[in-house]
Amino acid sequence: MISTIRLDCIESSTLARPLIAGSIDALAESIGNIGLIQPITVVPCAKYRDGQKVEAFRLVAGHHRVAAMRKIGWSECSARVLPESTTALAAELMEIDENLCRAELSAAQRAKAIKRRKEIWEAMRPNSGTSCSTIRESAGRPAEFAADTAKASGQSKQDINRHLARAEALGEDLDEITGTSLDKGVELDALKDMPEEDRRDLIRRAKDGENVTARGEEDRERNVRLVRQTIADMARLAKFSSPAEVASIAASIGIGAEEAAIAKAIAGAL
Repeated sequence: MISTIRLDCIESSTLARPLIAGSIDALAESIGNIGLIQPITVVPCAKYRDGQKVEAFRLVAGHHRVAAMRKIGWSECSARVLPESTTALAAELMEIDENLCRAELSAAQRAKAIKRRKEIWEAMRPNSGTSCSTIRESAGRPAEFAADTAKASGQSKQDINRHLARAEALGEDLDEITGTSLDKGVELDALKDMPEEDRRDLIRRAKDGENVTARGEEDRERNVRLVRQTIADMARLAKFSSPAEVASIAASIGIGAEEAAIAKAIAGAL
């Protein structure tokens, strides 16, 4: 149901990703010029003032939009109000999916979000009994989860499984890694294969502001070879294809988000 609600009745979620000033400014300009195109999503929550229950909502999706509207002085906005019976897990799942569709998440943040999404996804689909059919159903769930998350986030199943593997290997270390020089996909892949003691020491140094890497010299030499080969391939491709043709081919072969970004960069360089 879409309703108009007051901005001062909205409370931010504790799960909200950090706000980005540039995104808020851009949204504020857009909303100021053409209005709010996509309503925010909220769920009613219990709040009391002087012993009396007052109208209050917890924000599920639209943290940057709310910040932008407050910036330009709006007092109310349109919102999709979820039923009060919406469970906390269902609301959290919606919020995670909203965040996964954003490009601003770092590698560590995305891996952590996908791991939490899997926990919620499984909790909302509990097994019943221990029959053979139940065991077969459970065995197929990793593939079901990857497909469901890929659909919700716009990433490929391969990307989802890669992020999940990082999160399951690194666990709570992801919080320590976020925002450091190790907060990159290739670094997370290297970190999860390191002995725990060495990994913790490297993470500590990164948290102290040191520009460190978990990749060894062998990885660097491999990457140098790959870069040289890529440049040679790009040169050959430029002789036979236009940027538009490269972009069209990339879109047609179902590549993941990371590969799509690479293809776009190649097309722009031709």
